[in-house]
Amino acid sequence: MVRLFFSSLLLLQCVCVLPVAVSAQANPSAIKSAAIAMGNALVKKNSEQFLSYMHPSMIKLAGGKEKLSVISDSALKVFEQFGGKVSRITYGNPAEIISYKKTLQSVITQTTTLTSFIGDAELSSSLIAISNDNGKSWTFIDTNMFGIKQIKAAMPDISPALVIPKAAAPKIIMKEQ
Repeated sequence: MVRLFFSSLLLLQCVCVLPVAVSAQANPSAIKSAAIAMGNALVKKNSEQFLSYMHPSMIKLAGGKEKLSVISDSALKVFEQFGGKVSRITYGNPAEIISYKKTLQSVITQTTTLTSFIGDAELSSSLIAISNDNGKSWTFIDTNMFGIKQIKAAMPDISPALVIPKAAAPKIIMKEQ
């Protein structure tokens, strides 16, 4: 049972940090606002809206929108069976915005707190923020879900100047029985 819980937790981590696109402007606060809108869609369990923001290259890399929707919904349902929920999503401040090959790019950190009756977990991730329209909309790609090598293979226009922090191990706090 504990193994199923942690398997669901890891799958949910991938779902929690899927890429997103939201209307914004080319400044750090716009990137953060777009990321918060993405997190709100997840917290509200609106997987259709959440997945609608994903970058097309990452949807293709993950096997298509239908497959992602099934994985997302299944992971959330299994997690909820353990009394789990996404209790909080927070974001750091975006790194410097870099102009590279007709795009704007940055990195923003995300921390997702999950709670359940078995234990709580804090999952950290770095998201690559990309705008193809001078900051009118942003797309976020999770570097934990897709490794940087996969991302660069699918999207060779990722700037080599982006500094992507190494992922921290999930912090898990088991509840006493």
